[in-house]
Amino acid sequence: MAASEAAIRGDMQAAPPAQAESGTAPVPPAETVPATIFVGRQAQIREAADALLAGSSVVVKGKAGIGKRAFLRQVRAAVQADGGRITLWPSVATAKQFGFELCEQVHGAIGLQVPESMIPVRFRAAAYRTGTVPFRHIKRALARMTAADQLQLALGSLAGRSDVVLFVESLEVPPTQADMLHQLAEHVQLAATLEDTNRRARVMRLLWQFERTLELKPLARAEVRAWVEDWLAEHPLHFETPRLREAFITAIARDAGGVPAAVEGMLAAAAAEPEVSRSTVREMTHDAATRYLDMTPMLIIMAAGFMALRYVSRGAGMKELMVMAGVGTSLFYVLLYFSRMMQAKR
Repeated sequence: MAASEAAIRGDMQAAPPAQAESGTAPVPPAETVPATIFVGRQAQIREAADALLAGSSVVVKGKAGIGKRAFLRQVRAAVQADGGRITLWPSVATAKQFGFELCEQVHGAIGLQVPESMIPVRFRAAAYRTGTVPFRHIKRALARMTAADQLQLALGSLAGRSDVVLFVESLEVPPTQADMLHQLAEHVQLAATLEDTNRRARVMRLLWQFERTLELKPLARAEVRAWVEDWLAEHPLHFETPRLREAFITAIARDAGGVPAAVEGMLAAAAAEPEVSRSTVREMTHDAATRYLDMTPMLIIMAAGFMALRYVSRGAGMKELMVMAGVGTSLFYVLLYFSRMMQAKR
């Protein structure tokens, strides 16, 4: 083959035996082993896995702290258990990291088609002889490439395949990563999470690629109780009195609002205490369980009322009403500003 057009298939044999058999790509330990106990949502996990196995892309929606990423990890495990799909989970933190990890995982799963120029001279003879190249031999050259070039390299290896699922921990990404995902969606299935409040144009453009949408609701109290009891079995706490244990479980099931992030936060706070007392149970709270009042309808009504008041005052020739309408309009804009600030913080 010509030197300028040479392409060497990635070394699948370099992967661990279990990985080579399952056809899955290596990912960081944090993504493969959930750090917390997972309860509930079994029907939704099965629904998402079946959709992916049927060839659809899936987006998981829900408010912050509802457990979308942990849910996606469970879906990935279900897809891997059923087989028939290659699953990738690169980080989307930066465009370069996304491109590099994508190429690394594609190389480990199906073999990355690389040009001869990427292979160090001293390893080219072995590459020609075996038709494979270990990732460590192309790692440095790959790291020097731009994110766009890394993406094109991965796309060349993914072209024509219909068995690859790309898991994306969040669609809350900058424009560069959003464009990369848009290009990848033409060659792979996507499984991603999305905040309920995200209305950005680049994300809306990506949503056209998803055939199935799942929305996660808060966990039932019974599921939260089961979670806390399992957690206490693995992480015994010292309670002030034996009866306080039941009060502790009940308080978390009630005050967490079914939000996994709130449950985890409360358990972590309790674990940091040398002893769980009555005051500890009373003071347990977490920001993720806080519910916010939507002021939008009230602001719309106020705006309409003040605008109507201005026209009425002009028609009736009443200066007092005109002044009141002006003051009210000013207050409306002040409230609108603070409501937008609060929404941005959320």
